[in-house]
Amino acid sequence: MPILSDPVVAAENAACRAQEKLKPEDINSDWLDDMVKRLFNELDRQMKQVEESRIGSTDASGRAANARTLASLERTLERLSRTERERAAQRTSKALTKDGNRRAEIERKISRIIGIEFEGQSSQRTSG
Repeated sequence: MPILSDPVVAAENAACRAQEKLKPEDINSDWLDDMVKRLFNELDRQMKQVEESRIGSTDASGRAANARTLASLERTLERLSRTERERAAQRTSKALTKDGNRRAEIERKISRIIGIEFEGQSSQRTSG
Protein backbone atom coordinates (compact mmCIF):
# COMPACT_ATOMS: atom_id res chain seq x y z
CA MET A 1 0.00 0.00 0.00
CA PRO A 2 1.56 3.33 -1.00
CA ILE A 3 2.16 5.99 1.60
CA LEU A 4 -0.04 9.01 0.99
CA SER A 5 0.99 12.42 2.23
CA ASP A 6 -1.44 14.09 4.54
CA PRO A 7 -1.62 17.83 3.77
CA VAL A 8 -2.21 18.69 7.42
CA VAL A 9 0.85 16.73 8.58
CA ALA A 10 2.92 18.20 5.76
CA ALA A 11 1.89 21.74 6.75
CA GLU A 12 2.74 21.06 10.40
CA ASN A 13 6.16 19.67 9.43
CA ALA A 14 6.85 22.68 7.22
CA ALA A 15 5.89 25.03 10.06
CA CYS A 16 8.24 23.21 12.45
CA ARG A 17 11.13 23.39 9.97
CA ALA A 18 10.52 27.10 9.41
CA GLN A 19 10.71 27.78 13.14
CA GLU A 20 13.85 25.75 13.75
CA LYS A 21 16.22 27.96 11.72
CA LEU A 22 19.21 25.67 11.72
CA LYS A 23 22.63 27.26 11.78
CA PRO A 24 25.65 25.66 10.13
CA GLU A 25 27.18 24.89 13.52
CA ASP A 26 24.01 22.99 14.52
CA ILE A 27 24.77 20.27 11.96
CA ASN A 28 27.07 17.48 13.07
CA SER A 29 30.28 17.83 11.05
CA ASP A 30 30.96 14.07 10.94
CA TRP A 31 27.47 13.40 9.61
CA LEU A 32 27.89 16.07 6.94
CA ASP A 33 31.28 14.63 5.93
CA ASP A 34 29.64 11.21 5.56
CA MET A 35 26.82 12.65 3.44
CA VAL A 36 29.27 14.48 1.17
CA LYS A 37 31.28 11.29 0.72
CA ARG A 38 28.12 9.33 -0.12
CA LEU A 39 27.03 11.97 -2.63
CA PHE A 40 30.42 11.88 -4.34
CA ASN A 41 30.20 8.07 -4.52
CA GLU A 42 26.72 8.33 -6.04
CA LEU A 43 27.94 10.88 -8.58
CA ASP A 44 30.77 8.55 -9.51
CA ARG A 45 28.36 5.63 -9.91
CA GLN A 46 26.03 7.66 -12.13
CA MET A 47 28.94 8.93 -14.21
CA LYS A 48 30.13 5.37 -14.82
CA GLN A 49 26.60 4.39 -15.78
CA VAL A 50 26.44 7.21 -18.35
CA GLU A 51 29.84 6.23 -19.74
CA GLU A 52 28.78 2.59 -20.10
CA SER A 53 25.47 3.46 -21.74
CA ARG A 54 27.20 5.83 -24.15
CA ILE A 55 29.23 3.01 -25.64
CA GLY A 56 26.24 0.94 -26.79
CA SER A 57 23.69 3.70 -27.37
CA THR A 58 23.95 6.17 -30.23
CA ASP A 59 20.26 6.94 -30.77
CA ALA A 60 18.89 10.42 -30.10
CA SER A 61 16.81 9.49 -27.06
CA GLY A 62 19.79 7.82 -25.36
CA ARG A 63 22.01 10.82 -26.02
CA ALA A 64 19.32 13.19 -24.71
CA ALA A 65 18.93 11.13 -21.52
CA ASN A 66 22.70 11.11 -21.04
CA ALA A 67 22.86 14.87 -21.59
CA ARG A 68 20.17 15.44 -18.93
CA THR A 69 21.96 13.15 -16.50
CA LEU A 70 25.28 14.88 -17.12
CA ALA A 71 23.71 18.32 -16.62
CA SER A 72 22.21 17.17 -13.34
CA LEU A 73 25.52 15.68 -12.23
CA GLU A 74 27.31 18.92 -13.09
CA ARG A 75 24.89 21.03 -11.01
CA THR A 76 25.14 18.63 -8.09
CA LEU A 77 28.93 18.63 -8.25
CA GLU A 78 29.02 22.44 -8.34
CA ARG A 79 26.80 22.63 -5.25
CA LEU A 80 28.91 20.04 -3.43
CA SER A 81 32.10 21.90 -4.30
CA ARG A 82 30.62 25.20 -3.11
CA THR A 83 29.46 23.57 0.13
CA GLU A 84 32.89 22.09 0.75
CA ARG A 85 34.58 25.47 0.12
CA GLU A 86 32.18 27.15 2.55
CA ARG A 87 32.79 24.48 5.18
CA ALA A 88 36.56 24.80 4.77
CA ALA A 89 36.30 28.57 5.21
CA GLN A 90 34.10 28.07 8.27
CA ARG A 91 36.59 25.62 9.80
CA THR A 92 39.40 28.10 9.20
CA SER A 93 37.48 30.98 10.77
CA LYS A 94 36.57 28.82 13.78
CA ALA A 95 40.21 27.85 14.24
CA LEU A 96 41.29 31.49 14.04
CA THR A 97 38.62 32.50 16.53
CA LYS A 98 39.65 29.77 18.94
CA ASP A 99 43.33 30.68 18.55
CA GLY A 100 42.49 34.35 18.99
CA ASN A 101 40.53 33.64 22.16
CA ARG A 102 43.34 31.48 23.49
CA ARG A 103 45.91 34.14 22.71
CA ALA A 104 43.82 36.82 24.40
CA GLU A 105 43.48 34.62 27.47
CA ILE A 106 47.24 34.06 27.62
CA GLU A 107 47.88 37.79 27.18
CA ARG A 108 45.54 38.57 30.09
CA LYS A 109 47.34 36.06 32.30
CA ILE A 110 50.73 37.48 31.38
CA SER A 111 49.52 41.02 32.04
CA ARG A 112 48.12 39.97 35.41
CA ILE A 113 51.37 38.21 36.37
CA ILE A 114 53.47 41.18 35.24
CA GLY A 115 51.21 43.50 37.21
CA ILE A 116 51.61 41.38 40.33
CA GLU A 117 55.39 41.17 39.90
CA PHE A 118 55.84 44.89 39.33
CA GLU A 119 53.51 45.67 42.23
CA GLY A 120 55.60 43.44 44.50
CA GLN A 121 58.87 45.03 43.31
CA SER A 122 57.59 48.59 43.74
CA SER A 123 56.34 47.89 47.28
CA GLN A 124 59.74 46.42 48.19
CA ARG A 125 61.51 49.54 46.87
CA THR A 126 59.31 51.93 48.81
CA SER A 127 59.63 49.98 52.05
CA GLY A 128 63.40 49.29 51.63
